[in-house]
Amino acid sequence: MHVAGCARCLLLLPLSFIAAGSALVTAAQAPIRVETNQVLVPAVVLDKDVYALMDREIARRRRISEDSPLLQSLAIRGLTAKDFRLFEDGREQRIESVRLEAPVFSMVRDNKGKHPEIMGGGGGRWAYPDRPGTDPTIWLSLPQYVIAYVPQASRAGSCHQIKVKVGRTQAIVWARSEYCNTKHPPSDPLKGTEFSKRMEEDLSSAKQSQVDLKLQGVAFYPDAGAARLNIELEFPGKTLKHEFRHGTLYASIGVLIMVYDKDGTLVARSSEFACCDYGNGIGAPSNTRTDSGHSSPYASIIPDRYETQMELSPGEYELRAILSDGEKFGRAQMPLKVESHNEKELALSEIALARRIRVMPAGALDGEAGMSGRYRPLVSKGIEFTPTANARFEKKEMLYAYFEIYEPPPTQPPPRIEAHIRVLDAKTGDVKIDFEPVNAAPYIKAESPVISMGRGVDLSSLPDGSYRLEVQATDATGKSSGWHAANFMIEAPATSSGNKEAPVPPGRMGAGQAAALP
Repeated sequence: MHVAGCARCLLLLPLSFIAAGSALVTAAQAPIRVETNQVLVPAVVLDKDVYALMDREIARRRRISEDSPLLQSLAIRGLTAKDFRLFEDGREQRIESVRLEAPVFSMVRDNKGKHPEIMGGGGGRWAYPDRPGTDPTIWLSLPQYVIAYVPQASRAGSCHQIKVKVGRTQAIVWARSEYCNTKHPPSDPLKGTEFSKRMEEDLSSAKQSQVDLKLQGVAFYPDAGAARLNIELEFPGKTLKHEFRHGTLYASIGVLIMVYDKDGTLVARSSEFACCDYGNGIGAPSNTRTDSGHSSPYASIIPDRYETQMELSPGEYELRAILSDGEKFGRAQMPLKVESHNEKELALSEIALARRIRVMPAGALDGEAGMSGRYRPLVSKGIEFTPTANARFEKKEMLYAYFEIYEPPPTQPPPRIEAHIRVLDAKTGDVKIDFEPVNAAPYIKAESPVISMGRGVDLSSLPDGSYRLEVQATDATGKSSGWHAANFMIEAPATSSGNKEAPVPPGRMGAGQAAALP
């Protein structure tokens, strides 16, 4: 069984919209899901009085700070199973348990600024546009109750309506409205839904793509016998269909990824829903207004990036992806070759190009210790590299490259391993920048055969054109991995950029040099 429609998505509380000095409050909500024989229904419970007070404060053009006691008291905590009533198709269900879960929303600060991110129900990660420094929006991460019950038997494919109530007069409840009895892996929560079926049709149709969708897939080999494919999508989120009714965002934004072998057989798929389903609808406060269509003040709460991962065996594939807003869709595809990895030999992964990096928060899980089934960030020495699907860079940008070296079983003493990086003209093959080999020792983690490395390249010395970044790993005995490459372009910006890149971590060097990230 699974959710029909939404995965974890961004919700906008229906508070009054004030053009200047407004404080919009957002929160993340998770999907209904099934574990063993239970249906798990996440619900956000808000205090109606605080909710109304916030609406009045905004209507009076009074800004609410992020540390305001008003915000801290918005979510109702301390509820138990006795406080909830849950109905499936109009029938009240016996609640087995209720627990409070941490939010899935986070505000990320990287070298480009700050932006919201949300973990999806299928394990992927949705990212939103960077927020300006003067942004008055308050991005609130609300905890959510997870209500568990055992459903009645139903036929495969049937969908069921959910209603959640709380036995407190001052409570407002947000919960998803539907789940479907369809077998699917956790990474494919939309499988069997009408939304997914429509995306499948659009993916194989002859209709022209209407959304500019960029796709990139890069393979890593943390385990012998299988690869971890890192998939990145980028798209102009503000062009996707969305509307605001009484200040609340309504949209149907989802993604479907399919992998086919060279014979055209489907070997893997994943899906995700970004937004939005509001199950137990909230009546708009009396002083709100209706904002419909592509409302530019709210455009930045539509995602513009998505990344996920899946495992693939060695082979030749075609990677296909589609993004849909329910009406328009964007479609992209690319050939993909997953190499076999011999764990007894020195080896190198493919190269992920990035323009975003950030220092991982203290205590955060690194790429090796990520939660099962969840996106595992690409981390080197405490720095996360966010791959880009758009390999067109400007001179003023820093290009970052993330790759992994795989050591054979250690010997005593372990041989010195170096990474050699160079930049070539893609058309002529001429070497434009040839960096000194980098000692991989500082990147080695105890008892791990994976050496995660991230480097930065200053592009300011290179003229506009097409280039190829190459990496080779070599040990002290002369054994080499061979060269692996990633193509990119340098071109003049079409328009001036509104966001300035924040300082990179220590180690950035001059023009045509590599940055030794900490």
